[in-house]
Amino acid sequence: MMFIYITFDSNGFITDYKKVKTDGYTKVFVLDSWINQFAQYPDKFRYDATNQKLLNPGNLPSVSLNQVSTDVTTLQTQLQSLQSTGTQTDSQLGALVSNISVVQGQILGELQNIQTQLNASEKATAVPAANTTNSPA
Repeated sequence: MMFIYITFDSNGFITDYKKVKTDGYTKVFVLDSWINQFAQYPDKFRYDATNQKLLNPGNLPSVSLNQVSTDVTTLQTQLQSLQSTGTQTDSQLGALVSNISVVQGQILGELQNIQTQLNASEKATAVPAANTTNSPA
């Protein structure tokens, strides 16, 4: 249970608060379960002047701003790491493509050499066609 001192605008929204009694501020009770939310989002709470009580908007984020900030920083670090890894992977892929091109060129060259050797071998072993005329027996 905690009492605080607040100022509020014409719509009842809190404009300032103090923990100690201050002239021009209204004394209000803050539920223990609301203290953390009030400390983070005091301008979201309203003061009901008719019933003289503080009203919780009921739709405040469940995660603290500090936690969101920490999560964003963590995600930025992970993103930078992924970008770095992506850059390294791009370089490695470029080198791999270059190596594949070199090997492909070597294979094509060897295939041409083999084709040339086969053609030369076929010419060397070619036998002239035999005479097909029949001689009398």
